[in-house]
Amino acid sequence: MAAKTYGYAESSVDMDALRAYAAMDIIVEDMAERGQYQILRRFLREGDTLIVAHWSALGDSALAIGAELDSLQAEHIRLRILDLPITLQDLDEVSAVVVFQTLKEILLVLQQRQDNLQTLHRIRQQEGIQAAKNAGRQFGRPAIGYPKGWKRIFGRYQAKEIRALEASNELKISRATFYRLVKRYRQG
Repeated sequence: MAAKTYGYAESSVDMDALRAYAAMDIIVEDMAERGQYQILRRFLREGDTLIVAHWSALGDSALAIGAELDSLQAEHIRLRILDLPITLQDLDEVSAVVVFQTLKEILLVLQQRQDNLQTLHRIRQQEGIQAAKNAGRQFGRPAIGYPKGWKRIFGRYQAKEIRALEASNELKISRATFYRLVKRYRQG
């Protein structure tokens, strides 16, 4: 069976780039779920070529992309990534293994850097929030005060002269707000 060339695109821009690069037997376009990619993977056979626009088309994380690279290599499927010109060259099997191993290492470094940046961002965000709290800044919506006539109507509600709906209507607040105020009033 003759080897085929498949393209996988996640957007119409990627699809145009794939069509401009080479003639392919099949081009599949997908959205974030990668459902079409999983179907395409079932069709790929030894000796076939898969062309993608970006390495992110292979997975959502460095580990997922690395696992996909390993899987493609194990199945002897050639991979071309338009963003990485070295992958577009006709490499022998040993060179291809070295290139993709290097690519996996680069992915891990990039993933670690991204994780470190996210951690640093969370730390700085928490420091900023703490500094604002220390300066007296209040966060969130301000608590509602007790409406006029609260004690009288609450007393009637507690004595079971009126129900919560009637009490909330008299106070001109929602029933949920009435229950929140009852809870707060009883606690403190």
